[in-house]
Amino acid sequence: MAEQKLDVYICSNVGIDYFFFLGRTIEQSGYSVKPIYLVSETEYRRLGKTGGLAKIWLRIKMYLLYPFLLTYKVVVSKRDSVFVVTSNNFFAAYLVHLILKIRSGRVIHLLYDLYPDAIEIAGAIKPNSGLSKFVGKIMHRNLTKCDATVYLGEFLKEHAERRWGRAPRSNIIDISTDLDLYSTDFKENIEHQKVILHYGGQLGHLHDAVSLIDSIKYVCQSDIGQFVEFNFYVSGAQAEFLRESLADFPIKIISAVPSSQWRQDIRNFHIGMVSLSTGGASVCLPSKTYGMMAGGMAILAICPKWSDLSTLITSIDGGWVINNSLYEFSDDLVDENYLQNLQESKRPEIIAKEFYEQLKYLLENKKELNNKRRNAFMGVRKEHNISTLSAKWAKIISSS
Repeated sequence: MAEQKLDVYICSNVGIDYFFFLGRTIEQSGYSVKPIYLVSETEYRRLGKTGGLAKIWLRIKMYLLYPFLLTYKVVVSKRDSVFVVTSNNFFAAYLVHLILKIRSGRVIHLLYDLYPDAIEIAGAIKPNSGLSKFVGKIMHRNLTKCDATVYLGEFLKEHAERRWGRAPRSNIIDISTDLDLYSTDFKENIEHQKVILHYGGQLGHLHDAVSLIDSIKYVCQSDIGQFVEFNFYVSGAQAEFLRESLADFPIKIISAVPSSQWRQDIRNFHIGMVSLSTGGASVCLPSKTYGMMAGGMAILAICPKWSDLSTLITSIDGGWVINNSLYEFSDDLVDENYLQNLQESKRPEIIAKEFYEQLKYLLENKKELNNKRRNAFMGVRKEHNISTLSAKWAKIISSS
């Protein structure tokens, strides 16, 4: 008789492409994977573009109805199942932990975004306020009560543990991207044409929109403006701010498109732009970075040099980092003013000049640009493929 596979439920309020790739990754480790989600990617993007009642309905589904669905699925699941619960809903992992106290099973907290830090940085609540402390208590329980926590990067792990507590077991497993969805051919298409820079995905409160906008204005008004082209497929809290700020410049800005269309379009782009504010770098790592590298783009990032995003880019020599922090190393942040140090940043005009200088150098050295593009294309396939990720998931699931 064949051995019955252990059931692993992957749980998120939104079923987006990297969520299903997570399922494939764990399934490759020999487990029976069952996804639990409420909102599809298509619905999420459609309702996210609207306002009023439609957007309220999206929030209700993500933060109220999804927990009810999750509760039901946990209650009717097989005993001894494993639940991998993402932080898209910040209290979902602890909710599953509480339910599993009355039935056998394990929960692994997959930390995509850290709360309350994310909403503090967005300006929605103040640090050490009553609401911040309440959400922080839930995060503390997520980390200390769940059987294990998976982080997306080393600094994100250090910061979460420093502020909210240490998990019983943990591992760092990057989010990566489903490489089977991308072309296997590297397209060298830079010579005798403009260099195209692309920004794809979210531009929210955790991203450095001001520095990005100032950098693009600086370049467009400079001696290299005619040799480059900028385009954005963007959504999020600061997308409209971007449109208004760059309305007088010849820049393509459209809403984020479905993942399948985006993967086709990026084959024609050369450099992927990514940005993280200094505070944002302590709570998230933009998943689109992996996709842009898989599509053959080198990465030009405005982010802290001490961030996991910077480490990702430099580890495979797949791009360049414009440091927007006053600090270079994470150890420099740690003193009695740690939270303040995290958010200390350079002036946008300084960042814009460095962005321009880096881009001008690349225009004069297109061979290096192509080398970085190839490094990104090959590096993400070598270091962040499904086999590597699957082995890490197998280890954390079997030991939790």
